[in-house]
Amino acid sequence: MEVPSEQSLEQLERRILGRGCEPRLLGDASHRFVEAQLLCDGHLSFILVQRSLAGSPLPETPRRMKALLDDALTRARAPFLRDGVTIVQGHSLPRSVLYRGYVLLMLAGMERAGVADARSTALFDALASQLVEALERQLLLPSFGKSIWPCDSAPAAAGLLLHGRLRGDAASLAMGERLTARLVELAALPSGFPTKVDARGKPVEPLPRGTTLAWTGTFLALGSHPSAATFTSALVKGHCDYPGGALLPFAACREWPRGVKGKEDSASGPLLQGGYSVGASALAIAATRLSPEHQDWHGDLRNTAREMGIRPMLEKPHQHPLEASLYWWGTTARPW
Repeated sequence: MEVPSEQSLEQLERRILGRGCEPRLLGDASHRFVEAQLLCDGHLSFILVQRSLAGSPLPETPRRMKALLDDALTRARAPFLRDGVTIVQGHSLPRSVLYRGYVLLMLAGMERAGVADARSTALFDALASQLVEALERQLLLPSFGKSIWPCDSAPAAAGLLLHGRLRGDAASLAMGERLTARLVELAALPSGFPTKVDARGKPVEPLPRGTTLAWTGTFLALGSHPSAATFTSALVKGHCDYPGGALLPFAACREWPRGVKGKEDSASGPLLQGGYSVGASALAIAATRLSPEHQDWHGDLRNTAREMGIRPMLEKPHQHPLEASLYWWGTTARPW
């Protein structure tokens, strides 16, 4: 179940492009996750790229990836539209750096997998150029409203790095490096990588979180940037443990630093006894897979996922599209 079958991915695709992904975690209405459709589109697209790079592309990969991109450009915009739009190649795209970063990565994946066409390449170039211009005005951009989560800039940074390499664009590459360097600067603060900052980059919520570290480390590693190690190492060192003892091969990661009893929210997902976070542990599966130094942690986090009930979800991915796509992305992730 660690590597999805063609049948499983077809079931997942039908659900994502049909009924769509419910805006909640683990089917729980108390854990709202409004960006679920965008993540479902994006992560299934990333899985298809990963299969192509591994030499086992799914049949009709170009059609599937274009359909997922079209869904991201239309239906998946909904939670982000309240903050205004910008026109890119005739598309009205939300200004959210999280949204634009995901679409940029989906386009980068099409280029990397060799399934791009003139339309997608033109959008790839235009969106990268527009993001560079926006980041020149303000280096850390909001995710929703005026809320700036630095971790949400990681997909955009990876997308710009990839655009720079794949399209030979010096401006994209330079901005990807500049944005990544800013994230590393924030991680070097005495309090650690902040959850939220203001427009000047001053921490508003200074405490680091397991989900934000795992998220940032994973996407920077996807873009093959060595700075990914900064975030993944901080995650493992400060948030991950062996709850049953070092002799048992079961690892889990906390949402909040040790000794801090924080609340759960849509980012953390449910918090279990001891402060272990479903969200942080799930994202850590991807972060540690992409880190050569943390392969033991990757295997032990997967062991915990199996013990906590991921298998029934993977057996019926159409009933759990968000969870299945995130898990399979994490267990098959590779640098692009």
